[in-house]
Amino acid sequence: MQNESMNTFRGGQGEEINLPPVPLRMENVSAFVALTHMRVNIPDVYHAEEFDFSGPKKFDEATGYRTLSMLVIPLENHEGTVIGVLQLINATDEDGNLIPFAQHYEKVVASLASQAAIFLTNIQLLRDIENLFNSFVDVMATAIDSRTPYNANHSRRVALLAGQLAQAVDKENEGRWGSEYFDEERVAQLVMAGWLHDIGKIATPLEVMDKASRIERQLELVMQRFDYIYAELRNQYLERKLNAMQSGCEQIEDVEKWWEQERQALEEARDLILKMDNPATFVDKELQDRIKEVAVRTYIDPTGRELPWLKDEELHCLCVVKGTLTDEERKIMEDHVVVTGRMLDKMPFTLKLKDVPYFASIHHEHLNGKGYPNGLAGEQIPIEGRILALVDVFDALTADDRPYKKAMPLEQALKILGFMVKDQQLDGDLLDIFIRHQVWEKI
Repeated sequence: MQNESMNTFRGGQGEEINLPPVPLRMENVSAFVALTHMRVNIPDVYHAEEFDFSGPKKFDEATGYRTLSMLVIPLENHEGTVIGVLQLINATDEDGNLIPFAQHYEKVVASLASQAAIFLTNIQLLRDIENLFNSFVDVMATAIDSRTPYNANHSRRVALLAGQLAQAVDKENEGRWGSEYFDEERVAQLVMAGWLHDIGKIATPLEVMDKASRIERQLELVMQRFDYIYAELRNQYLERKLNAMQSGCEQIEDVEKWWEQERQALEEARDLILKMDNPATFVDKELQDRIKEVAVRTYIDPTGRELPWLKDEELHCLCVVKGTLTDEERKIMEDHVVVTGRMLDKMPFTLKLKDVPYFASIHHEHLNGKGYPNGLAGEQIPIEGRILALVDVFDALTADDRPYKKAMPLEQALKILGFMVKDQQLDGDLLDIFIRHQVWEKI
């Protein structure tokens, strides 16, 4: 909206104009033009009876403005659909006097109106494409998080935390990141990377991603095996006891002693397996040695084969020092960032989102160079990658939807982040900003 005589210029930067909407009734000239696709040229609105101009008259009375002539032309897009109305008020002569709009101006203005309609349509198409792309990203993130209940809303939380931390950095005037500027587009690119940082998990097997304990699904089979071993040992005990009863009391005592030792060893082995299967247990060398002693014991299965109490794969999983994943499974899990980069590189990001694939694929890089997948270190990691790394770990620690642990209290989570800073994994200056601004409270 532009009125030079009243020095009014509104809406040129995309801001909203808070004027009441015009009802689509035929007595309103702009509504008539929009509905009929016809041009209307009125020499003097005070003498025009075909339309209701009470609105302009009230405006004139309140402001001292004088509405005289009016030229109203529909804005039609390439499909012939009216997307707006161009309304010109008060033509002037060379001396600045108000005059009607000359007839020959109608075609000129109509031509300009068609160009304006094309421009507006293109803007709307760009917005539609952007909305479609954002919806696609939302759908993909939802699909990734929905593959497992243990990842529910993780992408959303990481995206929101990353955006809020970037805005907190933007407010800083001192320190390492005091000169870093995050405008709206830069924040949007980081948030987009947050939404898509785990998209590569679509290729991660669920048995790895959802692994809640060290042997998990195999635990039930192991317990059934131990039930069978117990039954076989008890049968042996009863047979030996029967034979002993026929041979003398001294042998019965030996049998009872043997049975007590075997039964106790079996119970201790069962309890040890349950303990080591728990992801909260730190499996040190002592536990590993004990479980190896259990594993080498043998039993006779129903087919007559002699088999170990624990299979090699089960022993290997139980000996995982920390967490639930073996080295092989961890490698599979870590590959999700490689897949993320590969998938996002195939997407046609706009120029303002061109770095999304890179930022999304480096959220597991550490400042000490021991992260993955590229082993980037120090200044090789941009602030966007550092932000994503920090908020990803924070959410992993505090989320209550992880398979291998309960949600961690805030103070403990922040303490662990501090330890990771000391180990040169995370950026300490960013953690300081994260804590001072209490970023987690803003999502």
